[in-house]
Amino acid sequence: MSNKIALVAVGATLLLASTMGTALAQDQTLTGSSSAAAPAGAGQVIKPIHFDGTDAEIKAWDNCIHGQACLFQNSNGGGTMWVVPSCNVVYNLDSSINNRASSLWNRASSPLSVYNGNNGNTMLGSYGAFGPPINLPGNFNDKISSVYAPC
Repeated sequence: MSNKIALVAVGATLLLASTMGTALAQDQTLTGSSSAAAPAGAGQVIKPIHFDGTDAEIKAWDNCIHGQACLFQNSNGGGTMWVVPSCNVVYNLDSSINNRASSLWNRASSPLSVYNGNNGNTMLGSYGAFGPPINLPGNFNDKISSVYAPC
């Protein structure tokens, strides 16, 4: 009986952590300016989350929780992390991280499309739902300016 209670408590804690992480990611979203030719919903800007210290790389990978799509400044999940706040919107990366992503982890339930240029201008590629953490290939490294995840 006590094992079942412990499992329920762990499950509730994980659910709460997931909800808190999603809420924090959504708090990082700001409305930016969009051009007249931008797709519907374009012009959202993703603000960065930065991790400091000797274990910053570990913290970054660990903070990309199930259900999120995360971009990282450095390879192997290092440096600053950016979370795609929601789906069905093209998000432009904040000017401080624009063209600086070197790794990503799509832990979301839909593919993540990455673009060179704001508002989904030129598609670089797409990463499948619930994929592994990866370092971006040389032709995508430091070139992502916007992202899109359908629901």
